[in-house]
Amino acid sequence: MSERNRNALIGAFVLGGLICLGTLIVKFGESRGLFSKRYIVNAKFERIVGVREGTDVNLAGVWAGSVFSVDLVDRFNPSEGVVVAMEIGHQFSVPRDSVATVITPLMGQSAINIIPPIPHTEPLPQDGTAEIQGVVKNPLETVIDPKFMDALEKTTNQFGALAEALTPAAKAVTELLEKRTIEDVEAAKTEDKEEVTANLYTAVERLHNVLKHIDTVLGDPQVQSNFKDTLVNFKAASEDAKIAVDGFRKFSENAQQLATNTEKAINNLSEKMTTNADKLSRLLDYFISASRDLAEGEGTMGMLLRDPKMYEALMLTIQRLGEAASELKVLVKQWQNEGLLSAR
Repeated sequence: MSERNRNALIGAFVLGGLICLGTLIVKFGESRGLFSKRYIVNAKFERIVGVREGTDVNLAGVWAGSVFSVDLVDRFNPSEGVVVAMEIGHQFSVPRDSVATVITPLMGQSAINIIPPIPHTEPLPQDGTAEIQGVVKNPLETVIDPKFMDALEKTTNQFGALAEALTPAAKAVTELLEKRTIEDVEAAKTEDKEEVTANLYTAVERLHNVLKHIDTVLGDPQVQSNFKDTLVNFKAASEDAKIAVDGFRKFSENAQQLATNTEKAINNLSEKMTTNADKLSRLLDYFISASRDLAEGEGTMGMLLRDPKMYEALMLTIQRLGEAASELKVLVKQWQNEGLLSAR
């Protein structure tokens, strides 16, 4: 084989290899599906991250095309959002109400995953006018459960609300603990300055000064000696008071016993005086009966009593005895009313 033929064969072999390599690149690279028929589906995003021309587009997790273009909805008003034109293979049908979700993993390139609705709806038209809603997911949502992210977000919002609610209290505590010495408070009262209100720091300083003064006073040897003497005197007074209380208790017991004995004696005297009064009353009745007989002249004594003088003397004596008995009864009742005698 001539050298010319050999070079031609080698060139043809290299050219065939390059054609095969190019075909493989087109088939399995970013330009896969280049020779297949596609249609455009537009996705509108409020914002977009990590998406450019050629970014893979998946349908329910299966590769279905790539991004054709990324542009602003209104280039003079960027706040209107971003529109992403996606080339979808003709063999794939995108249902209505699908959502194009941009997933940005922690490592690797971003991708768009079209999530179809449940239940299934009719497919979008393939004339290039189809449009769906787009959302961008947080990269953490690819590795963390969305429910946990929602709970974490709610917790964070609650902590924010709590911190906002505690801000006035924290401010009040700060003002309460702010350094405000006694000199500053007193100076504000005497000088033409804004009034400085005493706070916890001022109160602690006052307490410290009081305790310091007490410590100084108690540390004086003369005060300690007087305090010891006071304690000794107080102890002696306590012992004397204890003795006095014991004596008073004994005196009370003796007085109680004396009162009991006195009550018994008065009761006995009352019984005896009542008995004697009854006897005296019966004796007077007897005297009255006898006097009546004598007055009528019955018996020997009646004859004696016919003497007018002796009769008058006898009647006067009997009358006085009756008055004495009446006065004695009145006296006994008076003692009973005054509690000197117990009523029987």
